[in-house]
Amino acid sequence: MSKFQEKYLKPAYFKPKGHWMVGTVWPVKGSKDNEYSVELTDKGFTCDCTGFTFRGKCKHSTGINERVERAMDYDFSI
Repeated sequence: MSKFQEKYLKPAYFKPKGHWMVGTVWPVKGSKDNEYSVELTDKGFTCDCTGFTFRGKCKHSTGINERVERAMDYDFSI
């Protein structure tokens, strides 16, 4: 059993369970040129950085979440 409980960043504007993007992994470059992976799971976004492990959110996961939600809200009828 892991020392820390698995945490997820839940999107505010869509339900991740069964979403067509579940399983998508976004590579993200950190501020110190470290590479991290943000993934959408059935429970929400996860990131493999240390900060996410402790807090359940980080700038990498919140950034991807914001981009995804902004893209989903885009009006393509223009």
